[in-house]
Amino acid sequence: MLSPGKKRESLAGKLLLSSALVAVSLAYGWWQRHDVQRPSLAMAPPPLAPKKHASIPPGPAIEPSAQSQPATSHADAGAEPTSTQAAAPPKPSAAAKSVRQAIAPPVVSSVPPQNADAVSPSPVPQALPQIATPTGDAAPPLFLVTGTPGPAAKSPAPAGAHLEDGDYVSSRHILMWGEIRVKIFVRGGLITGVQTTEFPDHRSQSLYLSQLAIPKLESEVIANQTAQVDTVSSATDTSYVFQDAVADAIIKATRG
Repeated sequence: MLSPGKKRESLAGKLLLSSALVAVSLAYGWWQRHDVQRPSLAMAPPPLAPKKHASIPPGPAIEPSAQSQPATSHADAGAEPTSTQAAAPPKPSAAAKSVRQAIAPPVVSSVPPQNADAVSPSPVPQALPQIATPTGDAAPPLFLVTGTPGPAAKSPAPAGAHLEDGDYVSSRHILMWGEIRVKIFVRGGLITGVQTTEFPDHRSQSLYLSQLAIPKLESEVIANQTAQVDTVSSATDTSYVFQDAVADAIIKATRG
């Protein structure tokens, strides 16, 4: 059993301990509340200072001249000025004009420069040379081949007919590479000249073969007095169509 004195001491100790705990709790709460608010105040941005606008220096005061004041007589000195008698507005001074020119934006001219040398003209494309494709009508005829018939040559006209002197042109005879037209010259009832007025010339190879084979064929026609001449190698089709053209011209020259 504890004595009454010891009971009082233990009760007083408990009260002191409880009071100390309450004081420590209050002090901790106060410190935590102030510690949380302090960084928020430090993080707040400072207020922005208002911008100062550049002020335009005022121009010098213009005193109204004697001419700008309306002329009044002594009798009308006490009367109020009417709208027609109002003073004209003062003209801007040189300082005010300079300020306006400094503030006004620069004027950009949209007119193109008059100097022709400053603008380089674009080059004009030149037309490409056109290669003229030879046609049957525009092609120049081959050279006229003339000669003397052979001693054994006879008139190509059938029996009981003869060739009448003159120049005779055959019709157009078509082959795969172009057309052939032949002109024969009859003198003394015999063929003394042959000229090919149209021949295949649309391709370089066709033109080469025509210039190579046709003069030989023409010489054979004059020498043998017949359209059935030997063909030229590498120009077989041209030779056959040439024979048909010569036979056509001979028929036109034949008379009964």
